[in-house]
This record gives sequence, structure tokens and C-alpha cells, in this order.
Amino acid sequence: MTTLSKIFMIGALLVLMIFSFGFKDPHLELFSYPPVVEMLTVLTAFVYGQPFAASVVYGAIVTALFCGYAIIMATYKASRPKAFPRWIVSLIALAVFSFPALSYDVFNYILTAKMTFYYQENPYIVMPIEIPNEPMLAYTRAANKVALYGPSWIALTSFPYIVGRTSVTAAIFSFKAFVALFYCALVYMIYRKTKRWDQAMFFALNPLIILEGLVSGHNDPVMMALAVAGLLLWHRASTHYKVAGIVLFTASVLVKGATIALLPLFIFSSWTWEKKIVWGYWLMFGIFLLSPLREELYPWYATWWLTFASFVPIRKNSFIHAFSFAVCVGLMLGYLPWIATREYGGITPAIRTMLTVVPPVMYVLYYFRHYFINRKRYYKKRA
Repeated sequence: MTTLSKIFMIGALLVLMIFSFGFKDPHLELFSYPPVVEMLTVLTAFVYGQPFAASVVYGAIVTALFCGYAIIMATYKASRPKAFPRWIVSLIALAVFSFPALSYDVFNYILTAKMTFYYQENPYIVMPIEIPNEPMLAYTRAANKVALYGPSWIALTSFPYIVGRTSVTAAIFSFKAFVALFYCALVYMIYRKTKRWDQAMFFALNPLIILEGLVSGHNDPVMMALAVAGLLLWHRASTHYKVAGIVLFTASVLVKGATIALLPLFIFSSWTWEKKIVWGYWLMFGIFLLSPLREELYPWYATWWLTFASFVPIRKNSFIHAFSFAVCVGLMLGYLPWIATREYGGITPAIRTMLTVVPPVMYVLYYFRHYFINRKRYYKKRA
């Protein structure tokens, strides 16, 4: 692992941590210390006032993150440590203490928890907008909808809500830190099962996982950690472990519902672990592709199949890992047109689709070109 790759990733996340606060809603007051308030005012004026320049900064950050990630994954085997690389803790801290710039879902989590535990209302019946004089309504999206997530997620949010209920700033970071715990649990489970840190790093250092899981604080790592833990326990011989596995898997399904697609991995008990993780990858990738039928193809949904890709052994010319890398690049570039225009309509969706689709399509064409060339050479040698 080169020093350059560390500098790329730590430097990019440091810039991102500062830059992210420029995406703060003007109605949201995070801090009261005058120098910090002034700095946030300058950052917000830059992001909202010069959107094209802001998109260039974002593009540079994403490029640096993916370059650092690619270097690490290309050189990791040659310098594989016996312990978890401690410098990654700084990456996690920088990401957790960044503002959730690319999504407002964490505010929906906070408000739903507040509806449940503070107002003691049923979030599946009462909408946040029905609560008079609720200050979060000024900057929260989807306030005119009932709870969008399952009961196990709402129950789990009681922990970060209690920790961060003193202020919205504390709530943001407590919810993000809560998601980070499950991110760490996933990294640990990947290593424990594979006995290889390069497999764990494939997940832990993926820029999409860092940006969507740790920076934006989406609950997908929570859902996947519960599902993977359930699957690992189900794979054990003891009946007690299997019961615990089913309980955790059910809790995962009741977070967002997507992991119900993994049910065949529990039904077909004769399948080997190697077969299950490959099937898990493609099952979750299929649900990922079908997600636009409900709303749209959200980048953080990639967490679903990236989790299983991290268990698949990394080999030379591995299609799953290289294809996953290309898809992640496209998904993160898809934010560029929105940042540059600050619009969801017009030409933005078309440009976003193009930026998202081009990297994986280019890789697939490259892969099959080399596949057919090598196959042709093979038959020539045999002749």
C-alpha cells in the first residue's frame, strides 16, 4: 500500500469534510460559534452561488478517492498487514463528521424517530407535516409522507435518537456514527469469514460506501449487516445459531425490505457458502436494477450487492470486482449534473443517466473483447 494512496484518500476526505458543509440548507443552524457560522456562510454561498465550480470540486474529490482506492486494491496483496490498518480510522472519522451533503435521508430518520419517541405518534399513520410548530419541517424533505422504513429500523433509531436529542447537530452525528458501527461490523464479518484484509478493504475503502454510508448516513449498511450476520449464523450447524440467524435476517427485511430477495440462500441449505455469496451478489444486483420501478436508481442501493462482492475471492481479472468498481464510478459521477445545475428536471436526468451508464458499459465491452481475443488465441494454439 503506497503512501500516495493514503494521501489521496485522507486528503480527499478532509477536503470533502469542509466542502460538504456548503450543502447545508440555509434554514438549518448547526453551530452558534461566530467564526464557524461565517465559514459555513462562505461555503454555502460558494456551493449555491457557483454550482458549476462546486461540481468541479466534487468531481476532483471523487476522482482522488477512486484513484486512491484503485491503487490500494492493486498493491494491497504485496503488503498485507496482519492487523487492521489504523489509518483507516481517520477516514471513518472524517466521513462521519462531514455534513450529509448528497442526501437528506438522515433528517428523515431523525424526524421519524422524533415522531415515534418524542411525540409518541404512529409514524405509519401521522405525517411529520401534521405536527404544528415542528422546527425540523423547515429543512427536512419528505415531511408530507408517512414513515418510509420498517419497524426494526425505527426501533433501532431509538439509540442514536437518545444520544443526539439535545440538538439537531448532535442528532446528525449520532445517527451517522450509529450507521458507522454497522459499517465496521460488516468489515469485521468480511475479514472473519475470508481471513483476508484485501477482501475487507474492497468494501471498507470503496468511495461509494464511504460517501453514501458514512458521509450521507444511509441505513443500508445496517440492513446488510443484519442480513449477513443472519446468513453467517444460519450457515452454522447448531439449531440455536440458525434461530438467531433467522431473527437477524427478519430484522434486516424489516429495515427496508430489499433483503427478502436473499431468502433462497436460507431455503437451499445444501448450497455451499461460495455459491451463496455469488447468488447473493446477483440477487441483490437484480433488486438494485428493479428499484427504479418504485422510485429511481439510488446510488446507495449499491451497498446491497457490494457487500456480497466483498466476500467473493479477489482474483486476477475478476469480473465481479472490476464490474462493481465501474458501476460505483458511474453512480458517484451521476451527482455531477445535479450539483452543477441544482435542478432535478430538464436535461439533468439525461446527463446523469449517461454518466452513470458509460463506465460499466465501457468495462463490459472491454472485458468481452479481451475474452473473445483470448479464446481465439486458445483455439489457435490447440490447432
